[in-house]
Amino acid sequence: MNRYRPWYVILHWASALLVLLAFLIGLVSLANQPNDGAKLVPLGVHVVLGILILLLTLARLIVRALMGRPVYRIERPAASGRRKVPLLDLLSVYVQPLLYLFTFLMAAVGIWLSIPTDLFEILFLGSEKSLPPDFYAYPARVWHGTLSLVLMLLIGQHILAFVYRQFLRGENYFGRMWFAPRRGKRED
Repeated sequence: MNRYRPWYVILHWASALLVLLAFLIGLVSLANQPNDGAKLVPLGVHVVLGILILLLTLARLIVRALMGRPVYRIERPAASGRRKVPLLDLLSVYVQPLLYLFTFLMAAVGIWLSIPTDLFEILFLGSEKSLPPDFYAYPARVWHGTLSLVLMLLIGQHILAFVYRQFLRGENYFGRMWFAPRRGKRED
């Protein structure tokens, strides 16, 4: 079995964890909550997670540019020799670049939203300003919400492709996107 390089694995799972946390905070603690003092901490965490996700996305692109395509895709393009499912094969070509694109756009639009609302100043510099009464008064908030729905759909497709390949085709995808067992373990 061919495995992804450790940097790919680290960046993939760190990104997945941070995106999940950002979505959960956005849906549970921020959506449909009044813009008062109780919203400052979850909003601050959401903003920090968004910035970290943006940095991880850029790091993933840099690692990919420096290290090349992941090993598995070079050695076995599109699972040659197996019966193909045309729709899944068509989608698989586009999902990875779209995940990068929409993750980047989501974070960029979040930053765009934070500028006219003075969020950085309010959340991190101790400003006495209050949060705007309604973030939906800003076009960036509508875009941020719309991008989150598209990103959720892309992540859902990514997970469905994993389930299909892991369990229905028996390709051990999870084993590829995890660390290799250490060779020559020392006994202390």
